[in-house]
Amino acid sequence: MIHNNELNILMVEDNPGDQFLLEELLLSSGIKIRELFTTESIRQAQEVLKEHAVDIVLLDLSLPDSFGIKSFTSIRENAGYTPVVILSGVSDMNTALDAITLGAQDYLIKGDFDEKLLSKTILYSIERMNNLQALQESNERYDLVSKATNDMVWDLNLITGEVYRNAEGWKKLFKTDYDHERYGTELKWVEQIHPNEREEVVQKINSYKENPALQQFELEYRFLKDDGNYAYIQDRGYIIRNELGKAIRFIGATQDISQRKEAERILKESEEEYRYLFENNPAAIIIWNLHDYTIMEINESTEKHSGYKREDLEGKSILKGGLAERSETIEELAAKARADKQFRETHITRIISKTGEKIYIEFVSHRIDYKGIPCIMALGNNVTERLKLENQLEEERVKAQKEMTNAVISAQESERQEIGRELHDNINQILASARLYLGLSKTTSDDQQVFMEKSDELIQNAIDEIRTLSHSLIPPTLNDGHLKDNLLQLFENVASGIGTTIYHSLTEFDEHSIEEPFKLSIYRICQEQFNNITKYAKASQIHFYLGKKDNNLELRIKDDGVGFDLTKKSSGVGLMNMKTRATLFNGVLSIETEPGKGCELIVKFKPPVLEQIPVK
Repeated sequence: MIHNNELNILMVEDNPGDQFLLEELLLSSGIKIRELFTTESIRQAQEVLKEHAVDIVLLDLSLPDSFGIKSFTSIRENAGYTPVVILSGVSDMNTALDAITLGAQDYLIKGDFDEKLLSKTILYSIERMNNLQALQESNERYDLVSKATNDMVWDLNLITGEVYRNAEGWKKLFKTDYDHERYGTELKWVEQIHPNEREEVVQKINSYKENPALQQFELEYRFLKDDGNYAYIQDRGYIIRNELGKAIRFIGATQDISQRKEAERILKESEEEYRYLFENNPAAIIIWNLHDYTIMEINESTEKHSGYKREDLEGKSILKGGLAERSETIEELAAKARADKQFRETHITRIISKTGEKIYIEFVSHRIDYKGIPCIMALGNNVTERLKLENQLEEERVKAQKEMTNAVISAQESERQEIGRELHDNINQILASARLYLGLSKTTSDDQQVFMEKSDELIQNAIDEIRTLSHSLIPPTLNDGHLKDNLLQLFENVASGIGTTIYHSLTEFDEHSIEEPFKLSIYRICQEQFNNITKYAKASQIHFYLGKKDNNLELRIKDDGVGFDLTKKSSGVGLMNMKTRATLFNGVLSIETEPGKGCELIVKFKPPVLEQIPVK
């Protein structure tokens, strides 16, 4: 309040009598006057306003250099926030009222007021102007705040239902100009709220109004924009109540939170997708704390594999449950993960199920941050059956290796026996006969020449038998494309030996791209099978095929001989020897035969051995 302050007063009056009267009233009004400036024209008054701080102007509208409303507007241009009181005659009443409309604080009719009314008018005018100035400064600060934020500030008068909304904030928020006719009342605003949320929002607003203890509020809802789309907005505000606690105004700020809501939606969908994948993943998933080893979470597959329920494991130490047969393994893994934020490791662990069964799980462990805590997320697959199968396959491989080794040894023994038999039963007998004829040639002279010729013939037979035996034992020269030549020679020897016809097809086979050990195995298999045909088949025709077919190298030897029953006949050393040779080069050997329907040997060599074998 300014009642006790000394005032600087400017009186603009050209009538000496009115000047005197006004001065007397001022002196007797009780107002403390620091200085009273008296001028008789607008020009003089403007000079005073430029040079001195004036608290109030008492203005007569009829002056030598100005008249009527122009007198007020001229003073107003230089007065700033200084209040102006009009000194009006009865004839100037309408002009005085116009001046009030333009910003004058009050008017006094000359000759119709006393010192009390003058004092009251001056003090109230100064008070109102101070309030107006404070309000204007407040509005300026409000406008500056509105420019500095993306919020839209609003003021709802609950008595009238009218709403003031900051136009600049509205445009920032909704990218359109504010239409007061469309949005200027509480009812019209509510009509723009999404139908699915409107009733709930209205109920909340009413509850805020009716709760006298509530001073602040917050609302989130969808609001229909001018482009037909809905924006998620948030209203935060303060409730002004009267002395009875009744809400009379809501003052608040509106934010567009559409981006935040969209981010929340995406995050929620991501969490739901993660949760779905987590729970429905066929792999067992365990998340445990890197520092205290607490199991944070498991999924359904973990329950299925281990037999434990969530309540058995979650919140418990992974070191103490059945999931870790060896706690030191877990501790070593944790130490590595604590030292490396990019930690990832695959390992196989044996766990003990709830029923006591030992299960092998292959875990892929990653370091992650779970709810802000460094953790290990381990994804595991039950590999118990796979390991059993691998062990079984390894046992079968060892067994097959033993069988191949035995077959090789048996083949060597068989070859030795064959050599010994040939030397003893054939070549030894021939040489013994030759020696006998040589002995006879020494004892008689008549048939000496005959005996010598007979001895020579027998020795030549022995040489031929030794050569034949040597050829069957010494590996043929198969480099530089000699496999075909050796096969053709084998066909000729067999055909002439047992009087059979051999039909062969070698046109689809190019031997230049394969190595000599592979060619030697093919030759030995063929040699073994033709030996079997010679001894047992009694065949009149043999069909031979060697070539590329269906990405495999196929060998087929088919005869029209007597055949045999596979279910009864022993595989024998010869068949085992052929299978061993085929296996060494990724080949699979099979035999198709029935009694009286001949026999067909089929060998299929598969890649990668054949990657370099072209088809001609």
